[in-house]
Parts: sequence; C-alpha cells; structure tokens
Amino acid sequence: MGNQHGKKEDKLPFSAEHIKVLEASFRACGPHSEKLQKDKLLECWSNIIDSHLAQSTANFLFNSTQQTTPAITLRRYAEPFHIVQNGTIDDKVNLLAASLEQTDTNQYTIKELEHYVAAVLKSYLKLELQQGTEAFSSWKQHGYQSSERAVFAFAKGLIRGICQGQDHYINLNQLEQWLQINPTFLTMWREVFDNLYSKNMTKSLKLNYAITSNILPVLEGLATGTNYTPILDIPHVIFVNSNLPNEYRNKWRFLFSSKIMGESFSTMLGKILNRGPTLLVIEDEDHYLFASFNPESWSLKSHFFGNESSMLFTLSPAMRHFNSTGYNNHYQYLNLNQQTMPNGLGIGGQFNYWGLWVDSDYGVGQSSESCTTYHDYVQLSKRKEFKIRNLEVWGIGDEPKDDDDDGEYEGGKRSILDKNLEDKVMLQLAGKEMHSEGLREPEMDL
Repeated sequence: MGNQHGKKEDKLPFSAEHIKVLEASFRACGPHSEKLQKDKLLECWSNIIDSHLAQSTANFLFNSTQQTTPAITLRRYAEPFHIVQNGTIDDKVNLLAASLEQTDTNQYTIKELEHYVAAVLKSYLKLELQQGTEAFSSWKQHGYQSSERAVFAFAKGLIRGICQGQDHYINLNQLEQWLQINPTFLTMWREVFDNLYSKNMTKSLKLNYAITSNILPVLEGLATGTNYTPILDIPHVIFVNSNLPNEYRNKWRFLFSSKIMGESFSTMLGKILNRGPTLLVIEDEDHYLFASFNPESWSLKSHFFGNESSMLFTLSPAMRHFNSTGYNNHYQYLNLNQQTMPNGLGIGGQFNYWGLWVDSDYGVGQSSESCTTYHDYVQLSKRKEFKIRNLEVWGIGDEPKDDDDDGEYEGGKRSILDKNLEDKVMLQLAGKEMHSEGLREPEMDL
C-alpha cells in the first residue's frame, strides 16, 4: 500500500450529478479560481465539520511524499469524496493513513487514531444538528448532550483491540484490519464526506444526500416538560445502537425511568412486561454506566429465556460490548415470590453469580467478576454488589403488535389485571395468589 496520488486523480469516475455537486462545493471554498489553496479550504470546511477532521483531510490533499502542494484542482479536491464513497479498502486505508501523523518508523499512534475517530463522530453530530434530522432533534429536545469525555470514550471503544498488550503504535496492516471490521466508523465516515461535499448543492439535489443511516435512532415516548435529566450522552446511544441487530436500530421507545417514575421494582415491571426487546440502563452509586440488550419481551418465568442476540455493555468510564458465547442460554431471567429461587431480574451467568442482576428489593444489584454467557466479559460495575443510583428501560425498535387490544385473549376474555401489569406485579410481590389467572368469562352466543 502507500500513497497513490500521481495520475490516479485524472481517472476518478464521476457521474454528471456528482460533477455538479463537486463543482458547487469547490466554488464555495475557492470562488473565481481554478485552484484551491489550503487556507481557503480550511476556512470553508471548519464551518461544516470538526476542525481536526478538516485539518487531517487537508493534510491528505496538500501533502505528498515528494513535496507540499500549494494549491489543488477540482479533481484532486474530489478525491476524498470518491474514496470514502466508492474506493477500495486499500484506497480507504491510504486516505486514513495520510490523514494521520506518522512517526519516524512509519507507524501511527493509537492516540492519533482516537482523535481522528472522535473528529468523525463530532462531524457527524455537527451535520445532524445542521440538518435538524428527526433522530438528532428527538434527543436534543430532551437535553441529551455529546460531552468530550463521552466522545473520546466512544472513539476508544471503537478501536479497542486493534493492538495487543500495551502497544501504543499501529501500522498500515493493522489499520486495514480495523477498517474491515468497523462498519459503524465506515458508515459515519461516508455520511460525513457525502454531506461535506454536498453542503452547497441546490435543494433539489440536496434531498439525495440527507443523512440516511440509522446509527442514531429516533427517540419516542418521552414527554416534554418532565423533570427528566438524561443519564446517557448521545455517543452512548450511538455506541449501543450500532451494535444492535439491524432490524432494531430505527427507534428507542422510552418505557421507564426511576428519576421520573420512582424507585420501584413493581412500577418498572409494569412498564416493561410484554413490550418487546428492551435496553436496561443502570448508573450505580460510583457513577459507572452499564446496560443490557434483552431481545425477548420480559415475562415472569421460573427459568432462563431469551436468545443469542443478547448483549451486555459498559458505557462509562469505558465503552465495551459483550456478545454471547453460546456456552449457555442464560440470557434473561425474571421471577417473583419464590422462596427457593432468586427474585428479581437477571442477565447472564447463573444464580448468585450474575452478569447483571437487579433485585426485586429495589435498589441493589450485582455484576460478577466473570460470566461465561458473554465473550470477553468484564465486571460492569465498580463493585460486585452495587447500589442503583438511576435505572432506565427503553423499548428497542418498533412497538410489538398487541393482538389483545380488543380485549380478547386466546381462549377467552382478558382479566382487568392483564391491562394493569403494575398492579399484578404488586400483588405477586406481596405474595398474593392470582385467582383470576386462567379464569375468563365464558363467551356468549349473541
């Protein structure tokens, strides 16, 4: 591999539509000129994307192995757009490598890559804000932010595992391997450059270049005007969402927050039972943030259930995700009012050695030192036995269809308690037998 600038820029294939887009973008940065100088490019781009990404891309455009280029033509200007959109993996590695600072040994520091990934994320969010996308606006209106700490935790989470041990340097081969297994970065990268180069298009053309990926889901179900304060940042949401199965990435539905609805296990269950896939998010007393993706609807059972798309996450102080190992099927557990079995909600591990546990006696939980249910698992909380500071539950993806909305159950009419899950849970927590279970009014022939 290596820089391949030379004659390649004269052979870049562009459609007529792309040429119009690129010409408009080029003229916006350097009007009345056939060539564009670096300072003009940086002045133009820094208003659209993060300044670090603008500078890094300018390094690629204006520097070569032979000399510093004083000004660039339209075709040279268009090269990053072409590479990120349609280039080969070698092209993409060359662009990324040339955008980073090299060491004397022709390597790149992990810190440089972290800063580049963070700059791409910042640029993506900046463009989302400028476009006023539905997804970004739905989170922003409820006070969700993108703190510097969360942005860099996201970047570190995305490049975790790129090198072994305590290495601080990477080479071109490692960059290539990393790009090939990071669709989230590649998607954000493409969206950023597509929108950067289409910034000055006419409205009719711009419609084809709106941010279209579902990296950031739409937030639904959280009323405005509440005393709600987010415990997540937007980078946390993107990190989790980008690791979920594709079919669940379009929206997050607010179901429960201990800040709004109170610290009550029964209230929580009343909001999350039979609501489809969920994300459980916990902030412990040490301000550690962690979460679980639960692919099956929660229901009261005396055994484990769920499937292998179940995941655990750490979100702060570091971002990691843990996929299932397939070693066992201990993905979800929810039980109440049993003297011989644990009472509460669990994910992974085994009884008394949980990957994540929320006790029915609300306020306490557990995350064990090891958990064979998930790959590369590390303890989620700072302490094995933790106290809950905040707890949220989100419905993931579309609301499941309720076949019983008309009041019917398979085999008969529904009990009033079927519509009041919180009351049902309260009775079970109190040890009351559910006499109405299985008893329905007989159907009448009319």
